[in-house]
This record gives sequence, structure tokens and C-alpha cells, in this order.
Amino acid sequence: MDKTFISWLLTLGIGFPFLSILLGELAEQLKRQQHPLANAIRKLKQYVLPPLAVLLVMRELLAIAKTEDSVRIVESITWVTIILVGIAFINAILTTKKPEKQFQVQVPNLFFQVARALVILGIGYYLISGIWGVDISSLTTALGVGSLAVGLALQDTLSNLVSGFLLLFSKPFKIGDWIEFDGSGGHVIDQNWWAVTLDSGFVKIIVPNAALSKVAINNEGSKARLEKISVSLSYDDSPNKVIPALHSLTDGVSEIKPGSGYAVISSYGDYAINYDLWYLTVPGLNGLVAGSTLLAKFYYLVKREGFTIAYPQAVRYEVPVHNQFPGAVPQIMKNRQSEMFAYLRSLSYFFNLDDTQIEQLASTSQFKVYGSGELITKEGLPDAGLYSIYKGRVQSLVTDHQGSIRTDKQFGVGDVFGQMALYPGEVSPITAIADNDVELAVIPAEVIVNLIQINPKFASEIIQFIEERKKAIRLVKSITDTMTSIDGNTHQALTRNTVYPKWLDKKY
Repeated sequence: MDKTFISWLLTLGIGFPFLSILLGELAEQLKRQQHPLANAIRKLKQYVLPPLAVLLVMRELLAIAKTEDSVRIVESITWVTIILVGIAFINAILTTKKPEKQFQVQVPNLFFQVARALVILGIGYYLISGIWGVDISSLTTALGVGSLAVGLALQDTLSNLVSGFLLLFSKPFKIGDWIEFDGSGGHVIDQNWWAVTLDSGFVKIIVPNAALSKVAINNEGSKARLEKISVSLSYDDSPNKVIPALHSLTDGVSEIKPGSGYAVISSYGDYAINYDLWYLTVPGLNGLVAGSTLLAKFYYLVKREGFTIAYPQAVRYEVPVHNQFPGAVPQIMKNRQSEMFAYLRSLSYFFNLDDTQIEQLASTSQFKVYGSGELITKEGLPDAGLYSIYKGRVQSLVTDHQGSIRTDKQFGVGDVFGQMALYPGEVSPITAIADNDVELAVIPAEVIVNLIQINPKFASEIIQFIEERKKAIRLVKSITDTMTSIDGNTHQALTRNTVYPKWLDKKY
């Protein structure tokens, strides 16, 4: 028994089983990590190793000639499985989307298709001519003769194919860019051998490669660009109040880069102060959508903050008068104080307050309006006060322990939220979004705290309300930490790291 036979016997008897176990363990580990190569390695183990082992046994141990039909069949099966595994590796390594792993390479869809076609055609040619010895030169000649007729019949298709390659090599754009041509435009979302697919924001447009290669293309890129809207407000409205309010308009607008809103005074007109709100948005129609959304939100901002849209007429300006309570509203808002008083008097949360105390709340509270979809409070940011819904509905959202956004509940007329404003330094545990056009009564936290300190029954009601809301939110968040209650002996934090307000030091 020669050494070559023994080495092949050891390789097939020990090496292949060991390699099979190694590939199986590697595939399982990559599958748990959701790695793109897991499927390719699994196919390598299941499809390639068995016929390859049989082929090596037939040729190296049994010494069967490679010209035998049985060997040719097994070898053909082996190469077919190699085609399948090769395509799986191409699918894992090359991607037409944004790469998920560092080893992945992003390529246009056309190159992706060509790479798979080359694997199939290359191995297929070897199978036919190399293994089975079929002379395909006559077939090649026949295809050459027939290519003229095929070319004439498929000239548009071939033109698109060639134009697609030229566009890929010249790279006038890439996936994600906004391009414009002949009065049309859109984001490039796909490019294949026949056409380029664009998303205009309203419809998808399929443009043949041949048509696109004949026109001038204006590529605006995929990066954010600076846009603005211009608005005007009365001289009665202080710029120190208007500018921060305009900054907040960009919050929650998906077409705008978060935190990019910046408002400035552009000029002082004859009867109004003119402002520009600048923001960053992606190119194309998203800029138009964002501008329209901001102008719609501006309408609700004006009503919410009591701003005045100035008109070209004579106006007598007066300094607003504030009443004796902290945080009192301007005189111009007093015409709704009776309405505010009646509303607060109707709320069950304030049954333990007398009319004088309700009057104090009403004189410092404000009605604020929000349009459908507007952000009222944001999880992780401080609340502006205690909110009570006067009209409309509000959707409450929370982030659970896995980082997913979940619905907490839907608030209706008379419901109250924003309770964490009573805790100095604490932030909102929920994100509140207007479900439709909403009007809220916003009550300053310091006025509530003053009433808590002088009215024990009211304090007990508020503490019970806060504890119930915290329990409900923790349930939605799926947090299993022990929930402690506030009683007369121990005033534990409703949340970890809560800064205790002084009013909790009293016994209620």
C-alpha cells in the first residue's frame, strides 16, 4: 500500500468529518449572530462536501478513470453544488444596499447580476466542454451568425444594457442621490441592466438606461441641504420669545435633520418683524414637504403662544400688565380666564381646592393649541408644566427596556399628564403627540407645588395620581423593578435618581 493511498485514506476518513464538524459549528455561530455568511457556509457543508468526498473516493482510492460516466456524473453534481455555494457567497459579500458588515462590498445591481452570471456561465462551460468533452465551437459559430438577427430584434434591450454599463462606469449618480433631467426628478433607489428606478416622493419612475444616457443629468447628491421659511409677527411679540418658539417648529418633522432648526430676525418691517427659520433637509421634494409642514405648524404655534400676525394698519402698542401671581399671563390673555376657571373647577383632580385657589391656578394657566401629529412632550426632556386636555386627543408613547417605541395610552378630554414637572430636574417619561387638533390647559408646576404645601388633601390626591401613572408607565415599559409607594413615613422616589422636591418632606 503506497503512501499516496494512505494519505488520501486519512484525509477522507479523518479530515472530511473534522472539516464537516468545523463548518457546522461555524455556520451555527454565524447564524446566531445573524451573519450574512452563515447561509453560504451551511450550503458548503451540506451540498459540496458529500459529492466531493464521493468523487475523491472514486478517483483516488478506487482509481476509476475520470472518463467513466459514473465519475463524470458525480463531478458534474459537485460543480453544480459549487455554483449554488458560489452564488450564496456572492450574495453575502456583494450587496446593492448599505453594507451591514465591514467585509461586504456595495455594488450596483447590474454588477451584482453580472457576477452571478459569470459564475454560472464559467462553470457551465467547464462542465460541458471540460468534463463531458462536448465541442461547442459549432454552437459558438451558430450563435455568432444568429447574433445579427438577435441584435436587430433586441436592439433596444442591448442599448439599455450597454447604456447601463456606461452609466455605471461614468458614475454620474449613485443609489440615494436626487437627480433631475428633462423636468423630472427623484431619488435613485435601484439601477439594473435595463433601467433606473426613481422615487419622486409621490410615484416611482422607471427610466430606461438608454433614455437616461442621452439627457443632461443634474445630480443634487444625497446630503442634507439648507432650506428656509419666512414668517412675520407683530412688534408686540418679543423676539426673545419668538425665536426659541420657531426653533421648536422643526421637532418631529421627519424630512428635517434633527436639531438643525435655527431662527433669525431677517429684517424689521413697517408693521412686523420678519423672521427666517433655517433647517437642513435632504434634496428634492422632501424640502417642499418640510416647508409646507413647518408653515402648517406655524399656524398652531401662533395660536398656542398667543402671537399676533401683523397687518398693515395703525396699532397702538401697550406694555402687557401681569397680575400678582408668579408666572402670570399677559393682560391680552385674561379674556379666557373665566373659561379656564370653569374648566379647572370641573376637573376631579382639583375638587379639594376652594374657588380662591382655583382662581390662582386659572390666572397663571394658559390654553395652548397643537395640530395633529405635533410633538407636545418628548421622553427624556423636561415638561413645561402640568397638562390637561381641554379639547382633542393625545397619544402617549414610551420606550420599553428593549428600545422599542410602544403605545402607553390615549388621553382624552379632562386627562392630565406632565406630572414629572413637579419634580425639580426630572424629565418626561413619555412622548406625547397630538392625535388630532388639540387644545391644552398648561398649569405652571410652581403654582401646583405651592398649593400642595398648604392643602394636605390636595397633596394626597396629586401623590396618588403620580404613583398610579408611574405604575402604568412601568408596566408598559416592562420594567420589573420593585415599585415602592409614598407614605407618611418614607417618601421613596417614584423613579431612580429622582431629585426629591421639598414638598415631599411633609406628611400627608
